[in-house]
Amino acid sequence: MRAAIHQPQYLPWSGYFFKILRSDIFVIFDTVQYPRGKHFGNRNRIKTAQGAQWLTVPVRERSELLTYQDIPSDTKQRWTEKHWRAIELAYRRAPYFDMYAAALRAIFLDTSAQNLSAFSASLLKFFLKALQCPAQIVNASALPIEKQNLDTPTYIFEILKCVGADTYISGQGAGSRRYIMPEQFSTRQIDLWFYDFTPPTYPQLWGEFVPELSILDMLLNCGPETRQLIIQNGKLFQDAATL
Repeated sequence: MRAAIHQPQYLPWSGYFFKILRSDIFVIFDTVQYPRGKHFGNRNRIKTAQGAQWLTVPVRERSELLTYQDIPSDTKQRWTEKHWRAIELAYRRAPYFDMYAAALRAIFLDTSAQNLSAFSASLLKFFLKALQCPAQIVNASALPIEKQNLDTPTYIFEILKCVGADTYISGQGAGSRRYIMPEQFSTRQIDLWFYDFTPPTYPQLWGEFVPELSILDMLLNCGPETRQLIIQNGKLFQDAATL
């Protein structure tokens, strides 16, 4: 059972989905602290006639050291309507806009969207359905684990144990590797794999190609081919330095 764990992201880039596509179960890490600085938990970029544009979800109480699952969005700003309008204007000429527009519109115009993590999870489910991804999606907050007094590495192992994983897929960034202790994986008989992903080039609207945008850009321009584009541009490997 291959498992991956990652914090919620808003309209994630394609590399986020490579890890999910190569997993049997994906755990949304919604129980960790929401960062105070800029990050992809509440924003990502689309491509417009004027170039790349950030779509940022306005959130409240980010300075209160809350977890992702507890961060509320600022519904007074009607941001879901604004974001949908920006997406519609940017992509209504895209080859596959009509294929996905109704489902996306329903998510963005859902007036009950008050929690950032829950809203991002709704979008994640839409994207995974579009990508025909069979991975099981689980929120860390839904697992029967008492997080209190657990350090992050121990908490990750508790999650892997809870979901029955014998293989863990990790990113290579400093944020991921600081929690990776290879000998602990070996002791627990869990295989440790890393993934590498190179963003593919594909046909886009609005002139010169812009890489590393939200998955929305690739999906609306490439449609059903998006899944294969993602899979063929990534790889899994075992780092010799950790064996």
